[in-house]
Amino acid sequence: MTVTTLTPKTQASTTFHHCRAALGDRVLRLQDEPLAILKGLYRLGALVVTTFADGGRVSQSMRYPALLSGEEDLESRGSQCRLNQHLNLPLWRSVMAVLAPVADLPARSLLFFDRFGEPVQQMAVAPETGGLAFEELVCAMLHPDQRQLGAPPPRLPTLPTAVPSVAELERQWSHGDDEGFGELLARVGDRRQVLYQAVRDKFACPVRAETVPSLLALASRREYGYTVCTGNSGVKLCLTAPWSAPRWQKGHCHLAHNGVLVSLDMGRVASVWRLRRPGAGRVVTALEGLDAQGRWLWTLSGGEDESAWLELLGDSLIQEGAPGRRMA
Repeated sequence: MTVTTLTPKTQASTTFHHCRAALGDRVLRLQDEPLAILKGLYRLGALVVTTFADGGRVSQSMRYPALLSGEEDLESRGSQCRLNQHLNLPLWRSVMAVLAPVADLPARSLLFFDRFGEPVQQMAVAPETGGLAFEELVCAMLHPDQRQLGAPPPRLPTLPTAVPSVAELERQWSHGDDEGFGELLARVGDRRQVLYQAVRDKFACPVRAETVPSLLALASRREYGYTVCTGNSGVKLCLTAPWSAPRWQKGHCHLAHNGVLVSLDMGRVASVWRLRRPGAGRVVTALEGLDAQGRWLWTLSGGEDESAWLELLGDSLIQEGAPGRRMA
């Protein structure tokens, strides 16, 4: 009999420890009611909303919409862009109010953590906006205990599960929508690389990681709008826009459009995969970056014109292990 020993991951993020160290002074603990606090953000005026992801972060200047009970999808559209936020609110837990700068946390900001002490989103009030609304919200939601902040529970690693046959995996892959694909991933313990390696190349195929900068630069030159999806356990962002030319800085790729900055940590990317799976009335082709443990970091996919995206892929991607071989 094989005995599997589960080693807990780090109990909380560095950001959580910074907040705990400054508690009662520069940081105040708010009630563990993230939904109630999110509902009050529309009164704060202009916000800089930062979403933390394993593969980078997304920062956007926006006015937070009036959030209704049970609402989990926030969508906004511009003349050339579309933004969708899917909130997984059951995983949001504790909230901190930062009154004065702490480490890299700006003053007059709210920080939301998941149940494991990992930061989900940060809402910073833009300078000279919001009036006293920030202070009023903090006072209304202040937690009675400003001395202690318990340590979050450790996050246990996912137990290995048996992988279904290739035929069964491909059957589910071919007939599932986004929800069905999520269920398929759950069957393999969200081990995406295990799934992608098991199916045939027409479903998932590894590509050369160095072709990603080429694709992003080519999309900018052609002024083609494409979709970048990233996020964490508490929120998933999908942003479609004609992004700026990629700017590279110390292994990070920065993409900008109209007040939104996406910073992808390409140093975390261990493999890149080309995927084809069912979408809304069509087959969607996408690129996906995974880390060294085979976990999801980000997805790149087409905008409104799928044929233009496929042409872009055909001009950019090189199949893994076949230098110089182009693939659509």
